[in-house]
Amino acid sequence: MAQVVYEDPIHHLSGKISKKYRTCYNYRKRSDRKYTSVHGDRTTPVSATELAWRQAFTQICAATLQRMMDPNFIPTDQVGFRNQTKYKTLYQYCWNLMRQQLGY
Repeated sequence: MAQVVYEDPIHHLSGKISKKYRTCYNYRKRSDRKYTSVHGDRTTPVSATELAWRQAFTQICAATLQRMMDPNFIPTDQVGFRNQTKYKTLYQYCWNLMRQQLGY
């Protein structure tokens, strides 16, 4: 029996489809899956707490990348990651370590 593979007619498209919603089609060459995400436009202004969290998130991500590139922390982070079961990736583990160290 023949195998049927359904292809999405829109291979490489990203952007606004209508005025009310933003639909993004993401095509990744490494996998056979195509991801679609739909987000509504924001009608409320950004609050001060959300701005503070965005800045904190940026700081945490930058500190995580620095920590993961530092050869002094790589062995200890890998051992700590192996001894836990909460986080599925080393990046998640390091990100949460940096979040705790930065006090967020």
